[in-house]
Amino acid sequence: MLKTAIIVCAMSLAASGSLHAAQTIEVEKLSKAELLKALQAAPDDTVIEFHGQSKTKAQWRSEAQAAQKLVLDKQKQAAAAAKARFDAANKAFRDQQDAAIAKQNAQAEAEFQALGAQ
Repeated sequence: MLKTAIIVCAMSLAASGSLHAAQTIEVEKLSKAELLKALQAAPDDTVIEFHGQSKTKAQWRSEAQAAQKLVLDKQKQAAAAAKARFDAANKAFRDQQDAAIAKQNAQAEAEFQALGAQ
């Protein structure tokens, strides 16, 4: 999981460097520091092998960005739904309070009218 995060972070830096397009970066064979350096120096067409999948740096980056966009979209939807639930509960609570106040006002008005009639 951490290596995946390192891959995504390093790819976002997108520094061109000394690795050639024909070179393959095998993620499992490198330490975290070596992987970070290799990914930062790799051009977008460098092949990266990770868990048996071989893709270019650009392909890994685009997949990571698409996955991140899906997560952000789901978070936005969840936040909108939570806000809608909160707004509905808040309105129901205010309506309940308004009804209770109106009832108390009606009782007080009736008592005032009764006292005035005496």
